[in-house]
Amino acid sequence: MWYFYAPKTVYGEDAIDYLEELDEKRCFIITDEGIIKFGLIDILTNKLKKLEKEWNIFSEVEPDPREETILKAAKQCQEYKPDLIIALGGGSPMDVAKAVWVFYERPDLGIDDLYPFIKLKLGEKAKLVAIPTTSGTGAETTWASIITRKTDKGDIKLEQVHKEMIPTIAILDPVFVKSMPLKLTASTGFDAMAHLSECIVSLWKNEYSEAMALKAFELIQKYLPIVYKDGTDMEAREKLHIAANMAGLAFGNAQVHLGHALGHVLGATFHIPHGLTVGMFLPYVLQYILNDPNSDATKQILGTFAKRAGVAKWDDSDMNAAKKYVDEIKRLQKVVNLPSLNEMITRTQLDENVDQMAEWCLESPSAAMSPRGAGSQEFKKLFVHAFEQKDVDF
Repeated sequence: MWYFYAPKTVYGEDAIDYLEELDEKRCFIITDEGIIKFGLIDILTNKLKKLEKEWNIFSEVEPDPREETILKAAKQCQEYKPDLIIALGGGSPMDVAKAVWVFYERPDLGIDDLYPFIKLKLGEKAKLVAIPTTSGTGAETTWASIITRKTDKGDIKLEQVHKEMIPTIAILDPVFVKSMPLKLTASTGFDAMAHLSECIVSLWKNEYSEAMALKAFELIQKYLPIVYKDGTDMEAREKLHIAANMAGLAFGNAQVHLGHALGHVLGATFHIPHGLTVGMFLPYVLQYILNDPNSDATKQILGTFAKRAGVAKWDDSDMNAAKKYVDEIKRLQKVVNLPSLNEMITRTQLDENVDQMAEWCLESPSAAMSPRGAGSQEFKKLFVHAFEQKDVDF
């Protein structure tokens, strides 16, 4: 028996007006300083003011939010006692907001208690509204909170999950993404591409997620290059925003795997934006799972997906069709100038850290969802192949 989890989703121009439908009056907003600096917070607070709602803002969320930040935000939330928590921003504010929601409703719990096998009973004190200001993370749809923890060996990313942490409502209003910088547009767009591409071959793959992923691919393939060329094209912005949400729904119900294990570790080690890391690793991860000597299942699934997506012909073999899909990913990376690994770090940095990074990849829950397993040696080779921009042949 399967379940498909999703928040109530409101999308399109002026979707922010949906706040009028909510009776809750006391709002706790979780965001970051960039949202404040660029005035996006004003769009939200002006609406709240018109609706005669009260608000309190926590704006100290950093990229790759740390557990100390989450605990600080939770304390402020507990003191304010809201009936509506609003996450405004990219993936980081949403990851913080999900955890804060838990600790507000369940102050008896800690970060290590965020696992799937307990009942949280969220929603008794507050609802969680997620308003994304980037088109890619899909965090407004998912049940994960990615939290950075400092250890003696360096930073690691905790992948804390619980199905009850899915936001109550997701509001997709293109007004919040119309001024996204082009580099951020490319990065988050490839975050969404990684979500849909990994989830369709995950061990938890399912028909609902595959359908969402197929439409998301169609929209990203068409509209990401348009937005990257002209960020003022609001139709393209809206379509890309919807695509990112659909990719989030797809992977939130099917899960990602090796690319996110690699990406989380690389990002935590060198503080590189998440979308850049998982987007960069995508072709190498797909090649690795296609080379599985023990199963043809991935070739069949990805090959069929490529044919349905229109990047391969129906008379292509499964393997050739799947390779064409990988080639299309590489083409889109070039279109939006997505950097390679050797543009993110030096060879010395890779050599000094690759052994530890490979070990941390083994600890990632995402890695367990891969249709082809990987040990520390395989992870090391994937890091090296990505750095050298070599096709994966193992």
